[in-house]
Amino acid sequence: MHRLLKHVALSGLLSLLATPLLAESDNTLLISANDRCAFERVDDESLPLALDACRQAAERGDMQAQFELGQLYYKGERVERDYASSLQWLEKASIQGEPKAQYLLGLMHFNGEGVPRNLPQAYIILKMAAVNGNDDAIDAADMVGQEMNTQELQVANHVLGTLFRDYLAQIREEQLSGTLEPEDPVDPRSDTQQADEVLE
Repeated sequence: MHRLLKHVALSGLLSLLATPLLAESDNTLLISANDRCAFERVDDESLPLALDACRQAAERGDMQAQFELGQLYYKGERVERDYASSLQWLEKASIQGEPKAQYLLGLMHFNGEGVPRNLPQAYIILKMAAVNGNDDAIDAADMVGQEMNTQELQVANHVLGTLFRDYLAQIREEQLSGTLEPEDPVDPRSDTQQADEVLE
């Protein structure tokens, strides 16, 4: 009975994966938005259930679940290390802009883990991770750049330049077509001045 209750409780907990309100709670029994799959919170007996729930979320496009699956298979601590599965999930999360996934994927290309070693590819992915906010990726990209020859650096920087130009062109097109709202301009006046004008 205790075992059944434990599985029912875990199932209920994992079914709440998509509930955004959980991210703000101090309750350690709840799964935060930063710990979507709860691999560290389940015992070995419950791991298959957590894996299944996480895989379902990842297949629905949940970027955090994709990253956590990729990281789990990369580390190989609670499951058998599987670089092919790791790459699959990290690539999906990376395409959605997940900087931790991009960082790990860049390192895999740098170290030749699950893929042939490819310095330009590693450099490009790590630079994208850095742009998306991963501070460790800045140093890692610099380290990779030091091992690249001049031609490899030129090619990688050309690809990055093309990616950024295309991205900026897409943003501009969306702004012009009205599908992307431009941010409101910042009013340089203080909040007090603005409040005074409203009250007048």
